[in-house]
Amino acid sequence: MIPLKRFVTSKISFLAAVLSVGFGLEAAEPPLQALIPAPVAGWLNHRFHPETVQVREVRGIAERIKDGHLALTIREFLELVLRNSTDINMTRLDVYTAAESVKSSTAVFDPSVSMGFNTVRAVSPQFSQIAGASTLSSLNQNSNISFQQLLPTGQNGSIGFSTSRNSTNSAFNLFNPSISGALNFSLTQPLLQNRNRIQFQGPQQIARTQLVITSRQSEARIADLVAQAAGQYWDAVRARDNIKVLEQTLALAKKSFERDKLALDLGALASLDILQSETQVAERKRDLVQAQYAYRSSLDGLRRLMGADLSPDTRAVEIVLGDDPSVLPGREKILPYEEALTAALRVRPEMDAAHRRVTVDDLNARIARNLMTPRLDLSVQGSGLGLAGRHVVTNNGLGIGAGPAVSGGLSDTLGQIFGFNTPTYGASLQLTLPIKSTAARVQLADALISRTRDQYAERQVQQQIIQDVRLTLNALDLAKAGIEAATFARDLARRNVEAEQQKYELGTISAFELLDSQSRLSASESAVLNAQVAYQQAFVGYERATWSLLEGLGMVLEVPKAR
Repeated sequence: MIPLKRFVTSKISFLAAVLSVGFGLEAAEPPLQALIPAPVAGWLNHRFHPETVQVREVRGIAERIKDGHLALTIREFLELVLRNSTDINMTRLDVYTAAESVKSSTAVFDPSVSMGFNTVRAVSPQFSQIAGASTLSSLNQNSNISFQQLLPTGQNGSIGFSTSRNSTNSAFNLFNPSISGALNFSLTQPLLQNRNRIQFQGPQQIARTQLVITSRQSEARIADLVAQAAGQYWDAVRARDNIKVLEQTLALAKKSFERDKLALDLGALASLDILQSETQVAERKRDLVQAQYAYRSSLDGLRRLMGADLSPDTRAVEIVLGDDPSVLPGREKILPYEEALTAALRVRPEMDAAHRRVTVDDLNARIARNLMTPRLDLSVQGSGLGLAGRHVVTNNGLGIGAGPAVSGGLSDTLGQIFGFNTPTYGASLQLTLPIKSTAARVQLADALISRTRDQYAERQVQQQIIQDVRLTLNALDLAKAGIEAATFARDLARRNVEAEQQKYELGTISAFELLDSQSRLSASESAVLNAQVAYQQAFVGYERATWSLLEGLGMVLEVPKAR
């Protein structure tokens, strides 16, 4: 028999050790961790401190900086965006959350072990001779351990072991003290409702499908963010090249002003007539300054997208964009409408996610129908008993003869239990008939309504993809036509400026007409630039619509999987 004081002390020590490992408490002397084996301590530490997803550091930028410049093409820029974008990294976390939901759905199969011990000392006066003593004193100590688990095959099994040690001063006990034990086990198999394990495995299948849906949605969201980043990149290229256009315009205005100033010095031009050309120079300087600040702001936007704004070193570095908007993608990369649409419907993740939502509704409907069937469970159970102790020779009037004194202990009890000397076994059938199953019927109706709603949503996604492909192809055609028209208008504007310049030098037109032709040339140059950038952005939209954006840049999108 374990003294009660020593037992309680050992339990308190064990609990303190668990707390010290699991919650980081200060160790007492001697160190409480020493009370726990290393494998157990490691398990406890992992249980209370599981691995978590860490915030990613910004990577890949410092390696690209050379001579104080960060030179980027659109491919290199988008690679940095995929690595470091805060929005993209936050989107990735949705997949980890969905993966944890898959783990949570398996909790129904988690085994459980319970253990218990109690000890009771009872002393009470007796009024009957058959109590065996005038003042009955007894000490009962009981221990038990049980294991229970729902098996993946659908059976619910349990096994339990219990022992009891009893000592008393009663004169009528055959064993004093006595040690008894029992081993009990049972297994229950559903025969009708949940025979195919749909009630337990259905939520797992739904969670796995939701994980795939979340992954596909995350892919689509990341692709949208990449397409938006590519659009911003081309906006920055436009802002950069617009500076060149305005510098050329300013150079023409300065040339005219210098000529007018020379004419003024020679007396060939009135002093008031030079104000117009001087005003043009001032206005174009103003436009150039505004364009330079606009370009600087667009570069700051690119820094934010690739995480370069988080460090003082990369905040100050000069970014050099290496792409030329006039270098257009080849037409061979653009499929005819029907071919592009077929490819988009086949590979777009939004379509796959919409279809999988319908399969989730089908699973929910199957679960609800299963709940409406009768429940018939077959159970088998058995047990083995054992009894030993110090045999007490008695001779009294209860009809129990005296026997030889036989000593036994826990080992004798265990031998009888596992030898099944005194077994108990049996089987049972339990039938439960659902009369109305109102909750299951409502659940089934909700699943069918959700299925219809998700089928309409799938149609909406299909229509959206059809529209995306059509609009992006139209945008490409429009941008192509815009480039041709703007280029033709620019060539005419250049020739017109040359002609107007000659006329002005001959004195047949005024300075206003010359400056007006220069302004039209500047507008034409800007129109060509805008048309080229519009084509580049339309091509990005086309690749997003047909799900070839990252492949066209030589990249493969990797979405984190379940851990």
